[in-house]
Amino acid sequence: MDNNNYPNYFLAGDTASQKSQNWYIRLFGLDLLLMIFSAFLSAYNYETEDSKTIVYSVSGIFLLGALMISIFLKVKKYEDIWYRGRALAESCKTLTWRFIMCSEYFENILSVEEAEKRFIQRIKEISKEFTDLNDVLDSKQLNTDVITTEMKRIRSFSLGDKKAYYINNRIQNQIIWYSSKAEDSKLKYDIWFVVIIFLQFLALISIVFLVKYPSSSYNFVGLFSTVAASGFSWLQVKKYQENKEAYTTANSELNLIKAQGNRDFSDSEFSKYVLDSENAMSREHTLWLAQKRM
Repeated sequence: MDNNNYPNYFLAGDTASQKSQNWYIRLFGLDLLLMIFSAFLSAYNYETEDSKTIVYSVSGIFLLGALMISIFLKVKKYEDIWYRGRALAESCKTLTWRFIMCSEYFENILSVEEAEKRFIQRIKEISKEFTDLNDVLDSKQLNTDVITTEMKRIRSFSLGDKKAYYINNRIQNQIIWYSSKAEDSKLKYDIWFVVIIFLQFLALISIVFLVKYPSSSYNFVGLFSTVAASGFSWLQVKKYQENKEAYTTANSELNLIKAQGNRDFSDSEFSKYVLDSENAMSREHTLWLAQKRM
């Protein structure tokens, strides 16, 4: 199901999360680069006083810029909006799938009016949990439908069509996404860790060089150490290893759930099947949120 077919609060939360994530990652990366540039300028011991004054001044400007970015990130709280917006969007998404699949609390024994009333009430309750995001949610997106035409159409499917749609468009879609993200996170983690180890090795070589040539005008120890430390900071922000483990666990669990779907269901059995599937995906997201708060 396309994102535009989800409720208004999903769209607003998803957009706020994506924008804040982009701003946070870009500014954090710029912060690290400014500190690296400052360390680079200090790698050479300039002989003239004028040269030292210019270089140290430029280096100071870089450090001041890094400091201002750090303060800006703290004030704007992009990271908080990032994971709070994602929590809002994911809460609305799992509730939507339960609604359109007639799962727990939205069973097909209810009238259309009662089911929709319950869904709107739950969306309202969720929105109250995220009042801190009111200033950043897009008002145009909030003005869109709470229950879209596509949601109503899918909810009207027969049980067999619901099952096929859910397995193909929810479970299989998430399995592909988790698998891709797990492999991507593992690859990036391995690459960054190799780079960090190599930089630490270069810092050690630089120290050996200074021991042998103490009168040298070059001192790359600080530069390589700063870049290595920045690499560790980047790993902490991106959490490649933690995400890989969470994605792999969720992927394995969903594969088992998908295998259990190869049978005929009664309405109540399918309701429980959907609920178990959504809980499995919610556990991955809960772990992701917990990591962001650490």
